[in-house]
Amino acid sequence: MNFTNHCLISASPQKLWEFLTDIPKVATCLPGVEEVNKVDDTHYLGIITQKVGVVKLRLSGKIEIEKMDAATHTAIMRVEANDQRISGMIQGKLTMNLEEISANETRLIAGSDINLFGKIGEFGGPMIKKKADQMMAEFASNVAERVGGTAVMQEVPTKPTSMLGI
Repeated sequence: MNFTNHCLISASPQKLWEFLTDIPKVATCLPGVEEVNKVDDTHYLGIITQKVGVVKLRLSGKIEIEKMDAATHTAIMRVEANDQRISGMIQGKLTMNLEEISANETRLIAGSDINLFGKIGEFGGPMIKKKADQMMAEFASNVAERVGGTAVMQEVPTKPTSMLGI
């Protein structure tokens, strides 16, 4: 499953980058995060609790930073988490890119390419997308508040297609 979210945050790209690359600090902005612990400079362990539909998940997992480029304000992280209670697993990549709109306004582009296994995979795309969009909106609002700004979610641009869907 692929998701992309765009959000305008009223903060400079540098200020936003410094906050977003402090993994334990930024994790406090994601709804449901119980804990995040640094293992080393590129590895973290954490626990997040989320309710998807009628099912409450408690995912325990790890994050590995594959790329953190301050010059281009891009990051790539690999995630893996599982819920022992319902025998489900999530694996994938998260991407982040910051685009300067003005000196005090930045577009945050967050992407994910996630694979769902076991019972988690049975939830269905629309339900997972709705939950992911809700989480991103709350995350963006929390980040903006922490850096002293505001957040506005944006529609993700789509490529025009023909009537045949090509």
